[in-house]
Amino acid sequence: MSVDTSRPSIQDGIAALVSEARSRESAMFTEAQAKSLLAIFGIDVPQGVQVSGGELIPEHLGESLVVKAISSTLVHKSDAGGVRVGVSREQVAEVTDQMRKRLAASGHRLSGLLVEEMVPAGHEVIVGATKTPDLGWSVMVGLGGVLVEVLEDVAFGLAPLSEDQTLRMLRELRGIKVLEGARGGVRADLSPLVRLISRLAGPGGLLESLPEDVVELDLNPVIVSADRAVAVDARFVVSAEEAADAEAEARPERPAPDFSALFRPARVAVLGASGKRPNLANRYIRNLRAGGFEGTIVPIHPEADDIEGLPAVTSLADTDEPIDYAFVALPAARVSEALLAAAGRVRFAQVIASGFGETEEGKPLEKTLVETVRRAGIRLIGPNCLGTHASAGRLSFIPDAPLTPGVTAVVSQSGGLSVDILRVGAMRGIDFHSVVSIGNGADVNAAELVASHLADDDVRVIGLYLESLAAAREVLDVLTTGEVRKPVVLLAGGRTSEGSRAATSHTGALAGNHRLWQAIARQAGMTLVDSLADFASALHALSTIDLDIRSTGRQAILFGNGGGASVLGADALDRQGLSTSPLADSVIRQLDGLGLPPGNGLRNPIDVPAGTLAVRNGQVAEDMLKLVLAGSEPDILISHLNVGIIQRNLGESHGDVTGTIIDSIVHVRDETNSNTHHLLVLKTDGSQKTEELITGYAHRARSSGIPVFAAFEDAALAARAVLEQTHQGCEDDGRR
Repeated sequence: MSVDTSRPSIQDGIAALVSEARSRESAMFTEAQAKSLLAIFGIDVPQGVQVSGGELIPEHLGESLVVKAISSTLVHKSDAGGVRVGVSREQVAEVTDQMRKRLAASGHRLSGLLVEEMVPAGHEVIVGATKTPDLGWSVMVGLGGVLVEVLEDVAFGLAPLSEDQTLRMLRELRGIKVLEGARGGVRADLSPLVRLISRLAGPGGLLESLPEDVVELDLNPVIVSADRAVAVDARFVVSAEEAADAEAEARPERPAPDFSALFRPARVAVLGASGKRPNLANRYIRNLRAGGFEGTIVPIHPEADDIEGLPAVTSLADTDEPIDYAFVALPAARVSEALLAAAGRVRFAQVIASGFGETEEGKPLEKTLVETVRRAGIRLIGPNCLGTHASAGRLSFIPDAPLTPGVTAVVSQSGGLSVDILRVGAMRGIDFHSVVSIGNGADVNAAELVASHLADDDVRVIGLYLESLAAAREVLDVLTTGEVRKPVVLLAGGRTSEGSRAATSHTGALAGNHRLWQAIARQAGMTLVDSLADFASALHALSTIDLDIRSTGRQAILFGNGGGASVLGADALDRQGLSTSPLADSVIRQLDGLGLPPGNGLRNPIDVPAGTLAVRNGQVAEDMLKLVLAGSEPDILISHLNVGIIQRNLGESHGDVTGTIIDSIVHVRDETNSNTHHLLVLKTDGSQKTEELITGYAHRARSSGIPVFAAFEDAALAARAVLEQTHQGCEDDGRR
């Protein structure tokens, strides 16, 4: 259904409802007003009539009625005795008198009644929305009624929502089985519910027509039955004060920059280095030279003739050629003046200093800085950050940087965490395309960099560390409108379970950051992780595997030595939502027919002791895995090897068994042509010799496109990320 919201009558009517609601203590539309508005947008509501008391009730409402109190101070009608169900026409007057007395005892004055038809029984669902600064409308769906805040079985999404996204929200609910008729219950038709949510929160829906003054709404409950989804109660909450002009604070549009000069700069200026006492800027120059930067380094200093043995220039205005990238490590108060001199001469400037918009007193300084770089034609990164790492450009803000060019690009709102990402990522086997610390993101933001990475053929995987939901919303918009799909992993800071503010509606009370991050990640198709270790595991797996292999399910097979380890591995996979279903009997018989030594577990997990792995000096692994993949097609196959045990027990008599097994895994992957992703867990006994062996084996496997992990928990998390991202690569889920 499409509603012409441009008609003045609708907008004027909503404005009048807002003005009237603001005059009430409850600051809400009356239920009758709310339902009339819902009906205009095609949302199913009960037939009803608003009366003052004593009037005749129309016969078309039926014999069994619902009577609801209307009071300007009443928020929770049921709790105050303001709702009666199953009332006949003859009983309305008596019920009215009882309600008036009961409400008066609680300090409320009855001003009228809403008398409605009884809606056929069904499941109670809540649908609501709350407006969050910089996010727009956050939409909630869950099991409704009075237990919604007790059970908290809810899912969130950000409007506008497609019908497919709404279905994904519903599938996220633990109680979805109840709606589907679990244990002989009534099966609800989800189509009317999806349609209701679409008319509320879809493109052109009611939410798009509401003014800024409306900040929360609840439809609770919505009765969902075999053929209807009816909003039997509705609450629209208006802000106490008139909304500010949102357009005045909007970020001005700037042309999308070409970021190649940032990642491969030919001329780098450094501001803030000292000719007497080495500081951050001096160390940055040293990092450039130690990393093999091949371009020109231009120190900027008002007095010194040379810095770090390089000729210095008085100001950016005096450079003989334009600067691609300026590393600005000046005190906050001096930054704007220094950059104003660079008008037309600097493409990107990264401001390291803090003391800007991250503090209340620094906000005017940041505003001045942004105005300055816009006048000067400079794109600003930061402030309050550490710098940009670009492997191909041979520049980094950390010493001894890992500069092997790779396919993983990371954008981080935290400078300190950017250092950890580079260090931990390199240890995990990640080769980075880039890591950009954006700090406050006053100009260049995460969304712009993501858009650039989507268009860059050198980038295959994107990682994000974000602390701002507003920044995440901007990234969501880029990912849902872009034509190119790449894996994105999100590590979110500030994922608290606290509500964002005191709220009148159930939806507002439940709209904690932890749910909104989940909603953004789901809609954008990002894999959401909880820690830096998980972030590194997911990025390593996605940057190592063949992303053209498309998975279709969540089935996993474990293969390796150690029965207890296999059980723990299966548990770790289960926690990530992957299944280790038993192999078919026919496959087990074929494995048994290989004449293996005794003591194997062949159902899945496949537990093979060292004696079995010794067969043909480890090549038995190839025979077994070929049979497994010929008779099944798991989405993930994780091989786990206790390197210390294998090499200590078999090394002298059978040679490099672990290396032979790794080669076998690679051969099987390449020769079976299955849609199975292979991961490897190499476990240590803690000895230095084993650690050295594992380092070599890990390099051997990664060079062949097999991600390697030290623990099952890391591999299981990586497996989830791989399946989430490769599922989305082969299925259109409504985001494109």
